Amino acid sequence: MNDLERLARGVILTGIDELPARRDPADFAGYLFFARNGESVVELRGVTDALRARYAGGGAPPILAIDQEGGRVVRLREGITAMPPMMALGAAGDVVLAQRAGEQIAFDLRRAGITLDLAPVLDLALDAENVVIGTRSFGADPQRVAALGRGLARAMERGGVQACYKHFPGHGGTAVDSHDALPVLDADEATLRRRDLATFAAVAREAGAMMSAHVVVPALDEQHSATLSRRIATDLLRGELGFGGALLTDCLEMGALADLGTAHSAVEALRAGADLLLFSHHQDLALSAAAAIAAAVEADRLPRARLEEAHARVQRLRITASPPLPIDAVPPHPDIGREIARCAVTLLRGVPEMDPLAGYALAFGGDVAALAHEAPALATTTLSLDPSDEEVTSVLDALARTGRRPLLLARRAHLHAAQAAAIATIVQCYPDAVVVSLLEPFDLPLFSAARHLLAIYGDDAVSLAGLAEVLFSSHLATGILPVSLPVSW
Repeated sequence: MNDLERLARGVILTGIDELPARRDPADFAGYLFFARNGESVVELRGVTDALRARYAGGGAPPILAIDQEGGRVVRLREGITAMPPMMALGAAGDVVLAQRAGEQIAFDLRRAGITLDLAPVLDLALDAENVVIGTRSFGADPQRVAALGRGLARAMERGGVQACYKHFPGHGGTAVDSHDALPVLDADEATLRRRDLATFAAVAREAGAMMSAHVVVPALDEQHSATLSRRIATDLLRGELGFGGALLTDCLEMGALADLGTAHSAVEALRAGADLLLFSHHQDLALSAAAAIAAAVEADRLPRARLEEAHARVQRLRITASPPLPIDAVPPHPDIGREIARCAVTLLRGVPEMDPLAGYALAFGGDVAALAHEAPALATTTLSLDPSDEEVTSVLDALARTGRRPLLLARRAHLHAAQAAAIATIVQCYPDAVVVSLLEPFDLPLFSAARHLLAIYGDDAVSLAGLAEVLFSSHLATGILPVSLPVSW
């Protein structure tokens, strides 16, 4: 490998094969881990130790990265403290809780040997149809999102894991998922600066790492997605906002950039100002991209100085990484996830109480095993996200037969008309029913007839445990709605 090829590979972060690896990964700047590499701290630690050992004789150790946000976007699930989605922290509204969460996340990740967490998300929860960001966002208020995100990230970094804010300049205002297609964030520049950009502007000067979004923002650059836009990545982020850290791309294999080809996108992202290019799944694509980068420099289509600048920023992430912690180290905040989930429970109206001996939980689109674990006497049934008339009739028969009080667990009813209709029917028959919005609370306006209405911000086990502590014990519902809803509802 010549010097130019070494530089090119030194700006690439790639996924590796499942555990156990079928082959040793090629040398890159770093590696990104998924559940296929191991879902437990012990499993993943074996992989990270092996990769780190390859550099024991000299050279900076690789970046060892993961997406460990909380809620549904986590790779490690065993041997860690489970965290609810970050929207739960937004509802709790407590920076101290965010700091404790960051400390615990860093502790868990360092035990697994991780040095970089692709979190937190600073996108705003703006679009009711946006489910790719959804509850990953802290909420809709830029100041609150920035404060909570900064609190979590700084605590994570004090704990020895580099945080990476994402997805600049914002992915919350569009419903299109960039994994599948190229979204367009259609807002004027003044709105963007007041809203989407404000969270990133608040942290840019101190941030060590940030990730770009594959979104087109016509008010800033009509021709290029943010990942490939020099106007956004260099002129705005670095020149105006003062960001001096390493800029990561989102995965270059995503559908948003599919028409361009990964090798071309890699060269153009570097030209625009990115430093670390992400390939989540296919090392052959990463190797092709490295070859394309080297060829572009040799042909004077990409300045060598730009590649060297990116390489230097990536090296700084590598040489400043903290060593792993012992597997059996004592956790700083082992119950923080459940505490956040409990503090996030938001009461919109009514009384947040239910007797599990007399309750019947009806979940739309997912099981309620975690809730049943907290309250074994609770009867439970799962319906489809868009239940049929037969399903609704069957549930009404069961309620009439048992005489139990309905606990309706809604999942994005605003996107599922049959679910919204079913909930309305059951509430009409049982006015004392308790209705809970489980995910993004944009469905709350549909439940105007519900006397008892609550919101939580995840359907994972720890979020449901937090709900159980409010419904079935003496804990108060203290959460604050983290998104904006129509005034009239």
